[in-house]
Amino acid sequence: MSPKEICQLVSEVMGEITTQVRAHDGVAVDFAGDGQMAMWNAPADQPDAFAAALETAPDGLEALAHEYSSARSWIRRAAEIDPPRSVAATRALEHALEHAVGPAISIGGGPRRVDPRLRTLNVGFFRNVDVVGDAHALPFRESSVGAIHCEAVLEHLERPESAVAEMHRVLEPGACVFAATPFLQAYHGYPEHYQNFTLRGHSSLFARSGFEIVSAGACVGPTFTLVDLLSNWAREQLPTRVVSRGVWLLFRVLGRLIVPLDRWFLRSSASHKLASSTFVLARKLP
Repeated sequence: MSPKEICQLVSEVMGEITTQVRAHDGVAVDFAGDGQMAMWNAPADQPDAFAAALETAPDGLEALAHEYSSARSWIRRAAEIDPPRSVAATRALEHALEHAVGPAISIGGGPRRVDPRLRTLNVGFFRNVDVVGDAHALPFRESSVGAIHCEAVLEHLERPESAVAEMHRVLEPGACVFAATPFLQAYHGYPEHYQNFTLRGHSSLFARSGFEIVSAGACVGPTFTLVDLLSNWAREQLPTRVVSRGVWLLFRVLGRLIVPLDRWFLRSSASHKLASSTFVLARKLP
């Protein structure tokens, strides 16, 4: 398996384990390497807590065995799409990193390290996570961070305003944050999904915390939006697992052929109106 496939596998396995814990009325507490800590009988009494905890492990193993049989792994590989990103988004991230004087932090990073110059922060100790912490209360001194990368994170935070205010607090004056956040994407709770952002809403979120908006625009384009929403519609709405997964796979395979069109569509200044995600490059004023 490639490094990218391994990272995707770890993420999916952790998601399936969390699903099984919740299905048995447990509470997911933390991640440790490739395992998870969970608890029962708290905060409320559960008379069957012991039995529920014992049932979680074998049920979880059964679910993982079904999910990752060789046939299903082939299907997942066939359905993978690596959508092109806008040139503007790529340049914005590079701008933030190349001008960093202090340490560059990726909030929500791991198990994949986006760039070797980044140190990653996450709520759990996954692979490639350097600091365990909460985006709402970053464990860094004021004006001590040289750059921040925050991708596919803000939609999962209950209080994104607090997280952006924390980014402003810890960044050095003149330093930048690069944020990429979904606009037109389906619900994907891991562990929860609270909101998506239009380009205007994304930019305003940072401006309200005192940032200067350096640049903003579409990150992942409208063709991927179409393919992603259609395939999710098939998986979630069509009857029977065979039909829904079959149509889902069809949309994903066909999507691999047309998603490269976004390299052209993303050149348009209007591409953010149907973008899968948008980006903001914001600077803390000196």
